[in-house]
Amino acid sequence: MMEFGIVGTSVWQQNMPLLARLSLDKESRTPKLHLLKAQLGVKELIYLSTCNRVEFIYAASPKTSGTSILHHIIDFFFSGGRDLSYFPNDFYQYTGRDAIRHLFRTVASLESLVIGESQITGQFKQAYQEALDSGLADQMLNGIAREALTTARTIKRETTLGTGALSMATLAAEELKSWTETTTSSSIALVGAGVMTEKLARYITESLSAKPLFVNRTLSEAEKLATRYGSQAISLESFLQNPPPVSAIVSATASPEPIFDSSFLKRLQRVSSCTLCIDLAMPPDFGEDFKNDNCVRLIDIGQFNSRGQNNLRQKFIEAGRANEIIRDSVNKYLADQIELSIKPIFQKSHRDSIKMARKAFDDLFSRKVTTLPEEDRHEVFQLVTKLIGFSSYQPVKTLSNRLVQIDPEINLFRYRSNREKSK
Repeated sequence: MMEFGIVGTSVWQQNMPLLARLSLDKESRTPKLHLLKAQLGVKELIYLSTCNRVEFIYAASPKTSGTSILHHIIDFFFSGGRDLSYFPNDFYQYTGRDAIRHLFRTVASLESLVIGESQITGQFKQAYQEALDSGLADQMLNGIAREALTTARTIKRETTLGTGALSMATLAAEELKSWTETTTSSSIALVGAGVMTEKLARYITESLSAKPLFVNRTLSEAEKLATRYGSQAISLESFLQNPPPVSAIVSATASPEPIFDSSFLKRLQRVSSCTLCIDLAMPPDFGEDFKNDNCVRLIDIGQFNSRGQNNLRQKFIEAGRANEIIRDSVNKYLADQIELSIKPIFQKSHRDSIKMARKAFDDLFSRKVTTLPEEDRHEVFQLVTKLIGFSSYQPVKTLSNRLVQIDPEINLFRYRSNREKSK
């Protein structure tokens, strides 16, 4: 008997330091996740980490409550006196049907800042594949992950949510492209060392006549990126105290307070009449003074979000259609799992019915319909076999669909475990 659940946090909780603390670097991720899996006491685990969310997707014994899993996650990431301000509502928890619905919505980008962006689907696919490859996930999460990806493809095919939808990285890249066409500076400061920074660094080096300048609190992290992209690095402290001339600053840190204030504005060297500042952080990295400075063009997440949600009325209609697809997909997935679990109950009846039909046909063909060719006899029996199969298993499908409708708290693994006990 197993329970499917999700514990996570995202930009919607507006605790970016917490989001950063729960993020694991790629180099040490797999061994740490195996330790975490053992500490949580779960059977399977998928770790989804993006610049906007961190989620722990698990299959565990129902004796292991979601609350205890959350407490173990906190113990794992905050051991050794590592203090960080967080509150219960900084996390969300889902189990059963609610967890499946949330997963399907997330993978289909209905939980994204920009609804319809396609980046999250690829990020989840990679996270799920890494979990399979490293032995963190197996059959249970494999099945539900594949169904989530199938649902996302259906929504993309049957709605227009993805039409014109762009990721934050894409929107920022487009803004940089337009900006570099109007300035002579060849340097763009990228503040932070997360996924967003890498995406923009790749775009700058491949598509723009500019070079990224990597800025980070930990200089060694910035230097790693600088080596990778053949560029330069500087510590955040040095950048704040003595900023080199740059045409644009893109910041995506996990700072709880703005890191660029009025004193930085006074020290900022102007390479043109105006400096582009792109704020991809939540909370913001740029202080209020930047909004009122005539020599700064500030673009933040709110403005990007508005651009990504063009034609809001149509988005509203399409999101409603997408939610209908998710509802149907969740119900179908649950019904299919229950059907697979209770089919063995009807198998003996099906086998006995086939035996009885075979005996009756043998008697019929040997005594009454003796002139019917063997080939025709075989076709008649095959037809009867199909009818027996339909009559034997149709109640299974009907029962499965009915259970999903009448049991809103249905545990999709309950019936499977009961079947396994009966073997």
